[in-house]
Amino acid sequence: MSSKFINTLAKAITIVIIGVGLIFIASIFLNTQGKETSETEKNEEQIKYLDSKFVSLINALNNIQLQNYRITLTKIEAKSNATSGSSSKNEKQGNEEEDKGQSGSNKEETEISKLEEESIVINDEQKEPDWNTIESELELLYSTWPTIVLDLQNIGVNKEDILGFSNTLDDVILNVKNKEKALSAMYFAKLYGFLPKFLDKNFGDEIKREALNAKTNLINAYAYAETDNFDKMQAEITNAEMIFGNLVNDAKYVNDDRKYNINKAYVLIGELKNSLITNDKGIFYVKYKNTLEELNILS
Repeated sequence: MSSKFINTLAKAITIVIIGVGLIFIASIFLNTQGKETSETEKNEEQIKYLDSKFVSLINALNNIQLQNYRITLTKIEAKSNATSGSSSKNEKQGNEEEDKGQSGSNKEETEISKLEEESIVINDEQKEPDWNTIESELELLYSTWPTIVLDLQNIGVNKEDILGFSNTLDDVILNVKNKEKALSAMYFAKLYGFLPKFLDKNFGDEIKREALNAKTNLINAYAYAETDNFDKMQAEITNAEMIFGNLVNDAKYVNDDRKYNINKAYVLIGELKNSLITNDKGIFYVKYKNTLEELNILS
């Protein structure tokens, strides 16, 4: 066998080995990237779940729902047209008496739905929170929290933040059990404040991240409203206004599809801030609700 053939064969084998090695390395890289993407997406879904849950529960302290209308069902009865038009008056009366004696044998029930507007302006004699439902929802969260903890640890979330969240969750449910409204609101707000810290460091959507930070400020202001601390409310809403002021003025979002919502959220935050001049919590709650709904679109 000639040396030329051996050299050619050796080069061919070397090329094959290098090619296989490159494919192997590329496969590992793609699998790693896919795993990171999957973990980031899972993290985002978990944050959305906790976000929705906490906003719903803290708003329940003042019976605030993030919709203006509710659907109601009304039953109506329609009598069958069993009597002919030529029946006498006496026959009609007899049929009517017979109808009354029968249990709807010739009647039909129809359900109609309609929208009823709900007011969220809180009066001085506001309805007591549904403490049992709030407590039940929190207890359900206990069953899902261990799984979320493991996922947060996998993406490198600070263990002290995870422990702090767990301890604060205990504080929340303790005060809910004791029906301590102001303290429940305060610890709910503290609990919500952990969510921006739980976002994966690889989470690249700045608008969603900043919307979550601004919502944290709004939730804090809502909690301070329970003790009529309008100075602290003003400070929190000012912080949210600064966050969205930066987004509004950021050139890289000029052509972003969410530009309109960013601008609208900025205006609503300003309106919320102005509402504090009245020192009226009812007006604050209305504008708080509208602002929060807009931030939900962005977060």
